[in-house]
Formats: sequence, structure tokens, C-alpha cells
Amino acid sequence: MKIASVRRRGNILDVFDERGRIIGHISISSQDEVLGWTADTVMVRRGQRVYHYDARGRIKGSRPL
Repeated sequence: MKIASVRRRGNILDVFDERGRIIGHISISSQDEVLGWTADTVMVRRGQRVYHYDARGRIKGSRPL
């Protein structure tokens, strides 16, 4: 599924497709920062690590900052 946009709603990120339908949710903490997204990945900074999530909210991987 292609990610068209991501919107933060408190401690939840709602992930939307091109038609504006919600295709997934990602739970984050209030200190986490959304760095951006591509068509298939949402990047979130959590402390000194960057986590990569798919459209369904599953972690694809992480790396140090």
C-alpha cells in the first residue's frame, strides 16, 4: 500500500492512502518526532534512533541517529 500522508493525533499517527482512507495506525510517545514518509515507509525519531514503519504500523527496521 502506498502512503500518501501521515497525520498525528496525540500519540497516534494515522496513515492515509491516495484516496484519503486510513490504511494504518502507529503508536508513538509524546517525545517522538515524525521525520517524514515515503510511499512505503514512515520514519520516526525516538531518542537516538530512527525507526522505519510500514503502512500498517509494523517496524521494518531502525538505525542510530
